[in-house]
Amino acid sequence: MAAEGVTAFLDYAFCWGARAGVRDNVVHTGETSIVYPAGRHLCVYSTETKEMSFLLQAESVESVVAMAASHNRKYLGVCEVLAEGAAGQVTIFNVASEKRYRTLTHPDCKTFTAITFSSDSKFLVTIGSAPDFTMVYWNWFQSKVVATVKVNSEIKRVSFSPLDNVQIATSGPGLLKLWRLQEATLKGFNMVSGKAAAQNFTDHSWAPGDRLLASTDQGDVLVVEQGELRSTVKTRFSGTPIHTLVAYSSGFIIAGSEGRMSVYEKNDARDKGDDKEPYHHFKTFKSPEAHNIVSLSISPAEEHLGAFFSSNQVAIFPIANIDILKEDVNHFSFVGSGFHSASITGLDVCVRKPLVATCGADRSVRVWNYLDKSCEVCRVFQDDLTSIAIHPSGFHVLVGFSDKLRLFNVLIDDLKQFQEFPLKSCREVRFSHGGHRFAAVNITNIIIFDTYTFQRLGVLVSHTALVKSVCWSQDDFKMVSAGIDGAVYEWSLQGFARTEENVTRNVHYSCVVYNQAGNAAIGCGDDHKITEFIKSAPSREVKTQGIRVTQLLLSNNDKILFAGTTDGAVQSYIWAMDSTEGIREGQQYLVSKGAVTRMGASADESQLFLASEDGTLFMFDVHLMEEGEVAEKKAIDPANFLDVVLVTRADVEEKTSTMQDLENKIGEVQVQAEYKLHLHDQDWAEKTKKMKEETEAARGAAEARFEALRRRKEQQELEAVEAIQNMERAHMKAAEELESLYEKKLAIEAQRYRGLLHEKEDMECSYEEQLEITKSKYNSVIMKLKNEYEAKTKEQQDAYYRLKDELANTKAQYEEFVRQQDEDHEDEVLKVQQVHKRQLEEEQEAVLNLKSQSAIMRRRFDSFKSDMEELRSQLKHKGDDLKTANEKNEEQERQIQMLKNDIRDREQTIDNKEKRISELRMKAKELEKIKFVLDYKYKELKKEIEPKETQIQHMKGQIKEMDEELERDVRTNHALGQALNDKTHKIDNLNLEIKRQRGLVHEKDRLIQLFVTDLEKLVTEIDPSYWRDAIRQLYRTYVKKGSKEQGARDVPDSMDEFARQREYMERSLETLKKRATKNEEAVKINNQKKSAENALLIDELNSLRREKRLLEVKVQEMQSELQLQNAQRMRRGRSGSADEEGRPLRSETPTSAANASSRPPSKGGRVHKGSALSMNEQVSNERAKVMAMLQQLDESNREIEGQRFEIKRLREQVQILLQRAPLADAQFMEVMGMGGSGDMAAHMGDTIPENRSATAPLQRPGATPPIGQLVKERSRSSMAKRPPT
Repeated sequence: MAAEGVTAFLDYAFCWGARAGVRDNVVHTGETSIVYPAGRHLCVYSTETKEMSFLLQAESVESVVAMAASHNRKYLGVCEVLAEGAAGQVTIFNVASEKRYRTLTHPDCKTFTAITFSSDSKFLVTIGSAPDFTMVYWNWFQSKVVATVKVNSEIKRVSFSPLDNVQIATSGPGLLKLWRLQEATLKGFNMVSGKAAAQNFTDHSWAPGDRLLASTDQGDVLVVEQGELRSTVKTRFSGTPIHTLVAYSSGFIIAGSEGRMSVYEKNDARDKGDDKEPYHHFKTFKSPEAHNIVSLSISPAEEHLGAFFSSNQVAIFPIANIDILKEDVNHFSFVGSGFHSASITGLDVCVRKPLVATCGADRSVRVWNYLDKSCEVCRVFQDDLTSIAIHPSGFHVLVGFSDKLRLFNVLIDDLKQFQEFPLKSCREVRFSHGGHRFAAVNITNIIIFDTYTFQRLGVLVSHTALVKSVCWSQDDFKMVSAGIDGAVYEWSLQGFARTEENVTRNVHYSCVVYNQAGNAAIGCGDDHKITEFIKSAPSREVKTQGIRVTQLLLSNNDKILFAGTTDGAVQSYIWAMDSTEGIREGQQYLVSKGAVTRMGASADESQLFLASEDGTLFMFDVHLMEEGEVAEKKAIDPANFLDVVLVTRADVEEKTSTMQDLENKIGEVQVQAEYKLHLHDQDWAEKTKKMKEETEAARGAAEARFEALRRRKEQQELEAVEAIQNMERAHMKAAEELESLYEKKLAIEAQRYRGLLHEKEDMECSYEEQLEITKSKYNSVIMKLKNEYEAKTKEQQDAYYRLKDELANTKAQYEEFVRQQDEDHEDEVLKVQQVHKRQLEEEQEAVLNLKSQSAIMRRRFDSFKSDMEELRSQLKHKGDDLKTANEKNEEQERQIQMLKNDIRDREQTIDNKEKRISELRMKAKELEKIKFVLDYKYKELKKEIEPKETQIQHMKGQIKEMDEELERDVRTNHALGQALNDKTHKIDNLNLEIKRQRGLVHEKDRLIQLFVTDLEKLVTEIDPSYWRDAIRQLYRTYVKKGSKEQGARDVPDSMDEFARQREYMERSLETLKKRATKNEEAVKINNQKKSAENALLIDELNSLRREKRLLEVKVQEMQSELQLQNAQRMRRGRSGSADEEGRPLRSETPTSAANASSRPPSKGGRVHKGSALSMNEQVSNERAKVMAMLQQLDESNREIEGQRFEIKRLREQVQILLQRAPLADAQFMEVMGMGGSGDMAAHMGDTIPENRSATAPLQRPGATPPIGQLVKERSRSSMAKRPPT
């Protein structure tokens, strides 16, 4: 089968294992994600989903020395050591994309040993290696070095102050310093002195505020505030070193040897401890892993704590629940249920179950479930383990010890020994593919056993040195073996004889595999070759370029060969048995720090497992690509695996007996609970009866009080309605009197206004003539200035082209600057979002204030006295306006004289403004570019936020489902409690009945005893005549008395009556529930109806506002036309004869005189309410206020009803005004014909009707009606169409 076009690539799926020796081995990059080193790479593990991703290191990276996460958890800084003696580097990873973001190097630092980020994540500090221990302050966004200093002393920890980016703390052996960045220079200050400064400081951490906590190797914690030592906390680790320390909001946490971890809290947090000590001990926890805790990391929300052990274990501790956690209970949850702490010496994969069995130099056997990513079985032994093999069924496992080979049954959570074989230091053991046999290596011999009878079937003897590898053929009829003697043998298992052989001197083979057909074997050794053997002869070989291959794995289709090497890499080869082409080399993956010790694959070869000397077990997803397309791979279905486990009979019997004991205890507890419930029920019945009586009494008193209040309310409503009607009548009367009074005054002011208007027109004519003369005089000067302006314009164009070239250069520099500032804008956008959030809260508070102000405005609107004061002040202002008009006329005369100077000044400023315009255009273009960049960044940020919003919606859905499930559980518990109460009540009644029956039996026994006694007395009597009377007495005493007691006992039981009462109450409860549901639906419909009515009112108000705007435009047009006609009339009047000027234009008509004589005189009255504005302006202003209030107020029923009442009252006032007649055209012309101001004022007082508005404009004959009349007509038409509310 040709291998042309076939390639294979691996995806990192999971890793069981971790690597120590890194500063801050575990780091939180999110609330539920941690990062820790494993092999050559970094694992990103989710504590919530149990999934894992990887931050892959480059091939040039030899190892990782230190890690640190930024404060915003977006970036991860890693100190790396490069291969082949190259200088070290710092790599910044983007946690979200899992890609490299920046790489930093420094010539003075061969290796970086520590790293930390600033609080705003824009700067970082690194520490170099010995002997200089150079500290470098970086602006890592721009890859620039800000400051450098040589410390010349070992530094174990460096950190930024959370309050100041220029303040840095360092700690190490005999070193605890505070550094400050001043003018691009780092200056150090010792925080402790004397004996305290000579201590070995193991770690430090910044507490909230300006407090620094430093731990020592003697178990003390030093508290430093503002650079000075304040106190020393003596911890429970006194005399033993504290390996790591981390601070959190309530105190700090320390960890040391033997898996111990102590929590200390601030004294002011719980009011405990001595006042002199800032912290007190709270709790101490111990892990079952009795090794040193070398690193701690707390999540951003302080929910979880990550711990790294010196035994390469990673654990999660629930720090959020520390108040309720018990100290003597294990609360550490290990990632992957625990890892190997030393080299893995054996590995095998099960066929029928998703299991992988491993054994290691740490003397532990672990059985992993690669679907659940967990360890199902873990057992630690006292002897060294050399090899392991798991049965294809997954029920048995063979483990090689230093003294024997043992067979274990794999139970649900343990391994139980079933058989042992006298084979010492068995380095290799393998089950056959069918599982009925297994082969075990005893130094140079290979022994074949029957799996079920444990009978030795045969021994394969030919090797002269240690056998390193054996492999079964697919049909289990043949076997191939290889050893360090350079021999590769093929065996026939039917006669246990050697069939093929190949011996190569000076070669130590480490692994050999069969192909699918069983006609070829592939081996590898220390000759740096991979050799294929067919019929005892090498057929093909591949040189591995000086790298030794330790393990081989051939796919079932014989196309892909995977090779594990001593440098911890796995190499793939395109290997086809029947291909005539050469063997092609595939991709190489650098996986672990140590050599590859074992390799295995799942039954369907979709997963590849690799174990190494550093104790890590990697799982890869295998993908095959044929002719450029990835072969489809079916998803792993757990149903395809055998879901059966072994359980011993003793365990089952023990659990059965335990269950029986528990059931007995439950029975006893139930009896006790029933008795207690009976007592509680009696107390409850008494209390219920008492409460019912009290409730009935309170209800009667409340009903009487309610009836009295209702009658009082009705009486107050009637009085309020009558008072409102009286106030409205008085208000309307006062308003009419004020209208007539102010119309007279306005007529006088109108006459004065027309006289001033004529004077103004005359002055305008004279000013226009003077302006014409001035323009003709300065035309020549303007032409000269224009020529000069054109010359300057040409010069500016030349300068413009020159600046355009400079702009191109500036643009390139600006683009580079924008690229560097992109990262800065991310944090700024977050800050802006927080500011906007605060502003939004302030705006919401402002809205509430506006609501309260709107209520105040309504009360002010109802105030009549304040309106009168405003009206008087406005009248006074109008008199002032007339005075200011005269002053303005005088100012205009002076301004005309200054026009010449203004023209010269403006011509001079033209050039300056044109220059300014060109500069502003350039700035506008730059701002547009900046806006484009920011818009693009905003879109990118929005795209990043959308997945989080989707996740938030998904989590909200889960929360809603959990709430529904909780409600169902509550209802179920309530039902069960009701049923339990019923049964308890029945049991109590039965107990009472039993007690009563026992009393009856006792009474009957007593009667029988008395009867027997009386009968014995009767028998002892000798006189027969006494017997007759005695027998009658016995009959009356016992027989008749018993019948009466029987009749008394025939009273009906009270249980039936109780059941009937309970059924009646349940039916009543159901009826009340239905009634409540109907009421809720009615309220909901009513709210919807009110919302719809509110929307209609808003639409109506919007339409009225649009109509008001149109009418205002028409009023302005009419006023301009009226002014023009008045000017023409005044010109014609001046051109007439002198004798016509003295005569009145028109005499008073009889109708007007009659109206004047018939009108009653104005009487002064008490003013209740009024306004300085015209009624039309009042209506428009009130409508605007109502519209603003409707937009701001909540859509509640109370506000809707209030607005309706306000609109109804305004409509009534408008209707009253519409009923009044407008000014007649004849009267208007008569008023316009009056000569003197005094006569005109008197005439206006006689002709203007009382029902006309005080500020209504005068109407000419044939002209458009005034604005007030249009508003009235439109309001009347809208009211006629509007349905009643």
